[in-house]
Amino acid sequence: MSRQPRLSANDWRPLAPPRLGDWEPRLSVTVVIPAYRPHRLPLVLAALAAQSYPDHLLEVVVVDDHSDPPVELPEVRPANTRLLTTEHRWSKSNTCRTGIERSDGDVLHFLDSDMVPDHREVEAHLRWHHLIDYAAVLGFRTFVAEDALDHVTPAALRDHVAGGADVRALVTGDQVPQEWTERILAETDDLASAGPRAMRLHVGASTSVTRALASSSAGLPPELDLGEDIVFGYRLREAGAVFVPDRAAASVHLGESSVMSRTAQVNRFNHPHFAQLVPEFRGHRRAVPRSYAVPYAEVVLPADGATAEEVCAVVDAQLASTLPDVVVTLVGSWDDPETRGPVLDDPRLEQRLVRATYEHEPRVRLVAEPAQRSDATFRISLPDATAYPVGKALAQLLRRMELEHLGCVDVDLPHGGTARALRTAAHARALRTGAGPEEYDEALAASYPTTRMPAADAGFVAAADAPPVKQVRGLVAWGVTKAE
Repeated sequence: MSRQPRLSANDWRPLAPPRLGDWEPRLSVTVVIPAYRPHRLPLVLAALAAQSYPDHLLEVVVVDDHSDPPVELPEVRPANTRLLTTEHRWSKSNTCRTGIERSDGDVLHFLDSDMVPDHREVEAHLRWHHLIDYAAVLGFRTFVAEDALDHVTPAALRDHVAGGADVRALVTGDQVPQEWTERILAETDDLASAGPRAMRLHVGASTSVTRALASSSAGLPPELDLGEDIVFGYRLREAGAVFVPDRAAASVHLGESSVMSRTAQVNRFNHPHFAQLVPEFRGHRRAVPRSYAVPYAEVVLPADGATAEEVCAVVDAQLASTLPDVVVTLVGSWDDPETRGPVLDDPRLEQRLVRATYEHEPRVRLVAEPAQRSDATFRISLPDATAYPVGKALAQLLRRMELEHLGCVDVDLPHGGTARALRTAAHARALRTGAGPEEYDEALAASYPTTRMPAADAGFVAAADAPPVKQVRGLVAWGVTKAE
């Protein structure tokens, strides 16, 4: 029996959340509010003081990112509210990480210091986390003028929210919905048919995840002060997340977002950071072949038992393929011999030659064991060096997996054996929803579509039939033809 309900790709619709106000919560929640000169914080805390979620399960952590003057907690606030300070001024991500590390709620709910939530906002988030531990719940926000609630005192706002009235009823001036978000939701059945691309909507200032899911991901990127939501969303997806939008998790956003007010500048800042950290955005990486902090694909090859020439043929074919955004992980024995002897008679001569060939190549990793979960979006595991993808094969195979939202492709090799192309998000989901190793393949098939194909269809060729890797020099190497 599985630990968790099994959902396919991002189709959250099989879940049946309880009606708001008609269920018994049991999970604790920490609301993390990053604060840097938070002028509207008193209104945010006043609304949180009037939530329908039980007080004894609700903790609010305000993290001051060295505001000047320092943040002070207002009188109207939730009973269990704490004020923390980051050690160094750094970023919103670092501020949120401080809140995570110094709190203990089962669920982490991130709320910006200019977001005023409705009465059941927290409850709407939490009802999904009681169903599965791998949901990333996305709240909804309505944009209003920064001073749209200035005529309301925190105490009056608390009483209004406690009565269950919509915060928007108090707003003066225009109210602007999330138009871009609504368009994406309409095109994807509220993200249910978005597949792995659902992570692109992990933006905004009202999201929540279980602490367990956040801990199993790479977490928030402390080096970023913009675009951290998207990077965290990608990392959550790779940890197995399903993204669930809930309109009942509603808030009013006081003022424009940075993206709304300075779109071009925000995009200019985000572009190089996303290129390094989020392979999902393929267009950011296609201009010039280079290496990135997070690779798109990883090819894993056992090196022991093969000659150096056999291993190098496989590695060079991947490095010279039409997919430059790839790393090759060679699994083997790479330690130096403990005793000195004739090097040509060294029983580990082949490993020594392979290491000498690639130890300074950044796209080749020499490891004793591969990590349980790849840091790349896709991992292609070869059983040995007898057959492998060449030329356009790897790029075309992964393109098909992207278009069809495939989680796994098993490739039947020419002389026996199977190579497996595995989506990291599918692998992580299978681990979360399988009761044990014996149920892994069943859980994998339930998490994302899987298929099987012969080597010829996947572009895998036997080593004996593989074309030689050609070293193309000069401008031709970049796809530019020299002038006649």
